[in-house]
Amino acid sequence: MVPPGSRQALSTGPDAPSSGFGETTLGDVAQSEPVVLPDLATVFARRAARLRSLAAGHELEGFLRMIAALMAAQHEALSGLPPGSLPGKAEIAKAKLVARAPLDPSVWPRDASWRAALSRILATIDEAVLPDPALAARAVLLSAQTEDLEALAGRFLDGDVRPDEAAQAVFVAAALQVAWTRMAALLDVADLDAGKSEGGECPACGSPPVAAIVSPGGTKFGHRHLHCSLCATAWRYVRVRCAHCGSTDKISFRQLAGTSYLRAECCEKCQGYLKLFYLESARDIEAVADDLASLGLDVLVGEEGFARVPNPFVLGVMERQGG
Repeated sequence: MVPPGSRQALSTGPDAPSSGFGETTLGDVAQSEPVVLPDLATVFARRAARLRSLAAGHELEGFLRMIAALMAAQHEALSGLPPGSLPGKAEIAKAKLVARAPLDPSVWPRDASWRAALSRILATIDEAVLPDPALAARAVLLSAQTEDLEALAGRFLDGDVRPDEAAQAVFVAAALQVAWTRMAALLDVADLDAGKSEGGECPACGSPPVAAIVSPGGTKFGHRHLHCSLCATAWRYVRVRCAHCGSTDKISFRQLAGTSYLRAECCEKCQGYLKLFYLESARDIEAVADDLASLGLDVLVGEEGFARVPNPFVLGVMERQGG
């Protein structure tokens, strides 16, 4: 999973970020859309297509093809969802009073639509690409009681998934993404707190970012948007600033040898990190898919003691690969 020779050129050092990436001006932000809500017609289909293209010849090809099939099932699940619920103006205003995003799971409870998404995902996913543990997890979920499914969903959203239920939680995470992505797409972007969008948490649902994409334009060095791990919303965030603690001090960068489209922004203050993908070097980047295809960087950065909230689809995977 770690390309040969990558360890020798992993670090750029805390005091010498490459000027070619535009990470020499702390806190710089370009003018761009502050919040971009997901496009339901393309979000999951595009992820699946990108992951299939990345899987060919990849060291983790079987895993990536399995997740691509899961994302294709997410796309199918969107069309079969019941109406569901959405916060109104009063609920959004109440969330703002307690400094929460309107779709934050702690203030906006999930409805039954996520379980409908789960049922459709389990029914439509291509079983041929599922390994035995995934097939076993699917069988357990198909026969699970409502209260057990809700308990597992709650543990996933609380970040408290048990090791023995990690495979089941991947399917649950996929269903929750479908439900929250649809809700986010139906929000009025004007209702989202503009100040909140400058923080490290999603302005729509309060979840952490899975990665960031740096796009050309706006300024000499472009601009970056963080991409939500739950609802697929993207929001503008200043450059060279930790997405975990907000610090602009002691930020360093890591990259794999020979890789120009991807770096890890590491915070020496909180020991957190975030992947940065550069569209100027690879135009087809999709944050969730490309994050999954670059787990080798996670392994190497993790060996230096940095950590992040993992991609929902790698529950239990990083420990096995890193061990």
